[in-house]
Amino acid sequence: MSNILTGRFMKTCEVISRMAYVNLLWIFFTILGLGVLGIMPATVSLFAITRKWVMGDQDIPVFKTFWQTYRKEFIKSNLLGVILFAIGYILYIDLAFLPAGGFFKVIRWGLIVCGLLYIIILLYIFPIYVQYEWKNRLYIKYALLLGAAHPHYTLLMIIGVVALYYISAMIPGLIPFFSIALFSYIVMWTSYQVIKRIEAGQINKEDQQADTEVVE
Repeated sequence: MSNILTGRFMKTCEVISRMAYVNLLWIFFTILGLGVLGIMPATVSLFAITRKWVMGDQDIPVFKTFWQTYRKEFIKSNLLGVILFAIGYILYIDLAFLPAGGFFKVIRWGLIVCGLLYIIILLYIFPIYVQYEWKNRLYIKYALLLGAAHPHYTLLMIIGVVALYYISAMIPGLIPFFSIALFSYIVMWTSYQVIKRIEAGQINKEDQQADTEVVE
């Protein structure tokens, strides 16, 4: 019994240390890119790591994988960041300076809906980015489609993120060591459930088509 408890304790310590390590790597590489240019490639690299963990690959070389992804995706991820920032900035300006009352009230509600869709894109964009090699416009399109088409998973993701926010607010000391890593794990794990369902459906569809062709 003591050996089982010791093994579980060591496993827990290993998970905690890995989370703290990648969180510090995210901070370091964000600073390395002078913040503005570092946050997108650092976040992509973090999600690349957590994707491997979610898929069951616990033995990946963390620093090597992080650094290689950071260098490879530096330009492309920053271009995506510019697009996302532009969309968010336009929505913010429209909401902040739109006159109140009358017909503008209808427009404001429309912008609020667009803002919610934008949040869905932000939640799904990084898991899809590290899963597929696509053009940036396709990441935005399918992030919205996946999130909107699976509202129960999106709601679960939001609940997890909100819970993490309140825990971090109550225990601020966790922020520099676990907050971003835990956020990426929650988002990646939930998104991966959606991605698996989509890919499984595609495989079944291809199998059915193949069976039909054989019969014909």
